[in-house]
Amino acid sequence: MKLSTAAIFSEDMVLQSGKPLPVWGQGTPGAAVRCALAPAAGGQGVQADTTVGQDGQWRLTLPALPAGGPFTMTVESGAERCAFPNVWLGEVWLAGGQSNMELELQNSRDGAQALAACANPRLHFYAVPKVTTGADADAAEQSARWRVVGPQTAAAMSAVAYYAARTLARHLDNLHIGVICCYWGGTFAHCWLPRTELQNFPEGRARIAEYDARMGDKTEEQFAAECAAYQKEVDAWNDRIAARRAADPAVSWATLNAECGAFPWPPPAGRTGYQRPGNLYESMLRRVCPYALRGFWYYQGEQDEEHAGDYRALLTRLVRRWRADWGDRALPFLVVQLPMYGSEFDWPALRAAQSAVVHHEPNMALAVLTDCGEEDNIHPTDKQTPGTRLGLLTLQTVYHAPVQGLAPEMTCVDFAGSRALIRFANAAGGLRLAGQGRGFELAGRDGVFHPARAEILAPDTVRLHCSAVLRPVAVRYAWHSFGPAELFGGTGLAAAPLCYPTIYQKRNHTP
Repeated sequence: MKLSTAAIFSEDMVLQSGKPLPVWGQGTPGAAVRCALAPAAGGQGVQADTTVGQDGQWRLTLPALPAGGPFTMTVESGAERCAFPNVWLGEVWLAGGQSNMELELQNSRDGAQALAACANPRLHFYAVPKVTTGADADAAEQSARWRVVGPQTAAAMSAVAYYAARTLARHLDNLHIGVICCYWGGTFAHCWLPRTELQNFPEGRARIAEYDARMGDKTEEQFAAECAAYQKEVDAWNDRIAARRAADPAVSWATLNAECGAFPWPPPAGRTGYQRPGNLYESMLRRVCPYALRGFWYYQGEQDEEHAGDYRALLTRLVRRWRADWGDRALPFLVVQLPMYGSEFDWPALRAAQSAVVHHEPNMALAVLTDCGEEDNIHPTDKQTPGTRLGLLTLQTVYHAPVQGLAPEMTCVDFAGSRALIRFANAAGGLRLAGQGRGFELAGRDGVFHPARAEILAPDTVRLHCSAVLRPVAVRYAWHSFGPAELFGGTGLAAAPLCYPTIYQKRNHTP
């Protein structure tokens, strides 16, 4: 078997500084393998040796090194040799999730201008091939490699990940930032967990049963035919959208949906389907594990809206599984909270699940987007705001930089007569209300919520009053799929949604 490394090792890569560096690949069973990492300008480097196993696989670990570069990595086995120049020791993040993480820089708001100005030799990315089987991955990885961010390379890069990485680079002087892009639009959390894990808890078993029922006993040939027919529907829909936008570039999504029809959904179900529980975990995530990382960026949850009550369990398992796979149960895991969107489903419950996991599991943080989103577009095109906030959150919580990345968040609520006092953490610069300060609600013991008037009582305190609720016992803020949220910290970060006490989360809002 010819000597090779995993596809993620290539020219222009960024390796994680300050951590041991696993390197792996294939070779002739029983052959010796040596991997070395040496400064390109000469000088002492590091190396490690191993032997190829009988299955043709090898793995070794290079010692940790401080940030710097460029380096050259070489892998040798007998007369065979692989060499990767322009390697840097810096900071590596894995960007995971679904369509809002996947949305490309070129398709984001002001994407053409952003792409034209994106060149940065300190930003690198690796796009994990979007495949559903190992055989497909083997073929797709032939052209996969690390790339330096620039107008000719970054068009299809995640816009959120680009803006987050750019934010890191602007504050972490001279460090190279690497992003591993591992996402797929329209995917559930269960797509990114192994089936063996999903079978171990009720919510996971339910997702397997649902998909298997959709799949039935169809053959691969039948599934392929369904996929081909489905792709024709998608292509026709895209053509209608493109023609309508060509006629009116400012056309709204409401008009597009009314005139062009809804996007064809769901896709067919089959054994090699990308929504099948566990498929993408095996065909994508595991292909880059355990490449050394600083942590994870995760933006997902929209597809799980029909089972919002199960999302906390699924996300908890995902966080724990990914960390366990990388051998560090406290690896930073930063989540982008869902923005506003006019869904018929319970998006406040999804946001609450994200928040609950972040607060229950160690070393997690939440990028809050209550002031973002589009009512009729599940894919808002402004990705600079969430990406920049994710970057700032990373800088504050992981690198302890003097920036404000944590959003204002409720710490306690006191009810006094007809009023409620809410105190917030992370209110740097003092709280402020935009517009009329909308988004707050109060409820009495009947559990019926009414809009409340808000005022800033102190830099970290909001006072609420509602004439329709004389004795409030519950308070909510930004507790709607789409609606107003006008509380901000002094640095401009939107305040996180809240519901206190949590027993009132599912009570209806009274307009």
